[in-house]
Amino acid sequence: MKHKESPMLSALLYTLVAISLFLTVRILSTPSTVGLSQNSATSVSANLTNTKKVEDVFAPIRMIVHTDKRMYLTQMPEIMRSVNELLSESVFNGIEGVSTYTKEEYDALILSPTQLEIRFAEEVPLELLSRYFTNLQEDYYGESIGRIIFNSKEEDPVYLLNDETKQVFTVARPANLLQSLAELYEGQKEAYAEVESYETELAISYLPIEAITIQKLVYLVEKPSNSYFIDLLFDDTTDLKDNGSDEFVSYSDNISELSIDKETGQLSYYRNILDAEDLPDYRLIRDSFHEIKMLDNWTNPFYFYGFNKENDNIYYRRYVNGYPIFGEVDYGLTRIRMSGSSMTELQFLTQVIQTPLTDRGEDVTLLSGQDLLAALNAGGYSSQEIQMIALGYDWTFSEESNRLVNLTPKWFIKIDGVWKALDQWIGGTETEADDSGF
Repeated sequence: MKHKESPMLSALLYTLVAISLFLTVRILSTPSTVGLSQNSATSVSANLTNTKKVEDVFAPIRMIVHTDKRMYLTQMPEIMRSVNELLSESVFNGIEGVSTYTKEEYDALILSPTQLEIRFAEEVPLELLSRYFTNLQEDYYGESIGRIIFNSKEEDPVYLLNDETKQVFTVARPANLLQSLAELYEGQKEAYAEVESYETELAISYLPIEAITIQKLVYLVEKPSNSYFIDLLFDDTTDLKDNGSDEFVSYSDNISELSIDKETGQLSYYRNILDAEDLPDYRLIRDSFHEIKMLDNWTNPFYFYGFNKENDNIYYRRYVNGYPIFGEVDYGLTRIRMSGSSMTELQFLTQVIQTPLTDRGEDVTLLSGQDLLAALNAGGYSSQEIQMIALGYDWTFSEESNRLVNLTPKWFIKIDGVWKALDQWIGGTETEADDSGF
């Protein structure tokens, strides 16, 4: 039996729909916050204060399970958090030995069957991983590792590897840790993709056997007020010089200069530092993290992404759903330069993602590992030229509104120290119509 809808109820429903549409349009049409004025965006900044800890940022990002004949990889954030928590229970005592391997010996160790491999985004100083140890010797503070390998042979130690130097550090095998890590695979096999190894300029890495399907994401973004960063970066704002233009907010004093792109929110900062203390690399990196923690309002994970010893630049990269963010302008990258314990240069994106628009997502299918390498080879790039390959998101601002950002899955390749999407290296498209999942 059908119930007749009352005129009053119908009118109420129409009113609610109209209000909803009005609010959506208003959000999308509201411009990002620019200028020096104190307004509601300041409260946004306060709500987004970075709460990241050392253990969150200097943490592994993927795990590879080596069986007798196959390999399986995951970078699911929940699993990797569990891996990091298990390692952070001070499971290692101290470094027991160190050896420098030949390339052949090093590759053989990585590709040994029946083992677990844990990977970081870049080589991390051991001092920043001291939580993994009960007694890390100070002599090893400045040494760096990018992998941890747990072989299934009970008599073997745990191996800590550095891809660049081919150094292998050994620590005593903790009781039951390998079993706890293996359970993260046995209980969630659907979160792992079968992969095969490939050789880069530096070391062995992994690519999926099947084509990959990942959802494109669309987010509302927020830009904190410029005054938020001005107050943090200048000791005294009373005598600031306004050097702004139509494209940039720009302020300076006798020591520092700040510039923020009004359209994108990209921030650049320079500070003149004299007679800085000479510090070891691991101290520069640790101190850089404390500077970033005060300034970067990114609420999703970000990870340490490398250190350039030639110019003391330290890099961090933003992540969403376990995947790094890139872009034609590398919006996912934060670059900071230290002089002693003080920051002298800084570049990062002030825009932060807020609300996902789930109804706008769509599946994007990318090339399998073999097809990807074939495309690069056809474009004139051999595997020996390739430094790194990463599946990540391409950050682009929507043409519809500067309050919307598109995160499009793509293959990104690092050659000669530069990250570009596959289509930027070789032209054309990198997608294919395959329904395989990752």
